[in-house]
Amino acid sequence: MSKNKHFPPKYGKSEFHCVHCNVFARQFWAHLQTLTTFTWTSVVDQMPKFTEQLTSQWTVSKCSHCSEHIIWHKDTIVYPRSLIVEAPNTDLDQEIQEDYLEAARIFSDSPRASAALLRLALQKLCKQLGEKGENINQDIKNLVKKGLNPLVQKSLDSLRITGNNAVHPGNINLIEEPERVLKLFELLNFIAAKMITEPKEIEEFYEELPESSRESVAQRDSEGDT
Repeated sequence: MSKNKHFPPKYGKSEFHCVHCNVFARQFWAHLQTLTTFTWTSVVDQMPKFTEQLTSQWTVSKCSHCSEHIIWHKDTIVYPRSLIVEAPNTDLDQEIQEDYLEAARIFSDSPRASAALLRLALQKLCKQLGEKGENINQDIKNLVKKGLNPLVQKSLDSLRITGNNAVHPGNINLIEEPERVLKLFELLNFIAAKMITEPKEIEEFYEELPESSRESVAQRDSEGDT
């Protein structure tokens, strides 16, 4: 399995990323059924009961890593609220990660609302990248002037334009094309990886080089062309 590949929960699969612990793990499966006796009591015991078996469309999977359960009806998760996307990049500000997760939780109910939240997350990301965070289009323009990677620019504008269509009438119908919204989650993480994570990792690696070697590089760069 690729280190960065995300495998969302899928009905009948023996392995996927758990919605509880987000670990790629083996999944155990069983059919849900009603029982006449339990080892516990609850308010349900005081309620009218039914005894017929649930249909085969009701199933439950259990994660081998965290032992938490997922309840399915047909091929759809009904518990917990399914997060069908990869986890947010942990280098994003905490507030942006929270927007990302909220957008994931409501995606199944409203792709448009999910896209609108991701647009808000993008606005906050521009601020994390050193821009004002007031006008996304202007922020992207400023980043381009600073030498922004063209692929990151296209990702930013794709997220911006699609998010705008969720807030204002446009040419993209997110209700009919929800897969476009799923792509926005990938784009937000891609932008964070290229603009925050990778530079940080390179900087940390460079700082671990011997001090004498770093001083030699600094001297070389200060001498100018010969």
